Amino acid sequence: MSRFLLGLLLVTLLQTTVASNLAVAGIRPDLYLLFLFFLSLRVRPEEATAMGFLLGLYQDAFSGAPFGLHAFALSAVGFALSRAAEEIDASRPLPRLVLLAFSGLAVGALSHLVLHFFRLGPPVGAFLTVVFPTALYTALLGAALLGARHLKARLEVRL
Repeated sequence: MSRFLLGLLLVTLLQTTVASNLAVAGIRPDLYLLFLFFLSLRVRPEEATAMGFLLGLYQDAFSGAPFGLHAFALSAVGFALSRAAEEIDASRPLPRLVLLAFSGLAVGALSHLVLHFFRLGPPVGAFLTVVFPTALYTALLGAALLGARHLKARLEVRL
């Protein structure tokens, strides 16, 4: 639990400071989702849901979004990720990347649906101009992290 809290603080610090420097055409990676993704593949669905809820609350507190929006979306996606990891071989890189990309799309879609339900949301076109590029960028960053992790593991075996 202390590792999770330390990771939560680190992700919050990175998302609020460094992520803006990583922006490409105004699109920033979702580091909260990336952190939840790596956690959800190793824990039970109930734990992933709770972690997603806490991550979402922190994201809501620092993003200016309606409070609870990301908490709902990340808890639902955390549960789905953990269940999917039980059903498929999530140890291989390609299924992981597909899961991460779909997770980004799911978080964006859930957030937009809730905002539209309360008539607070951006236009539907924002899905193509914000949600899809953010999911893609987060998946590419996740691929880079997975590649670095895989490379590190191969180098450790050779040494």
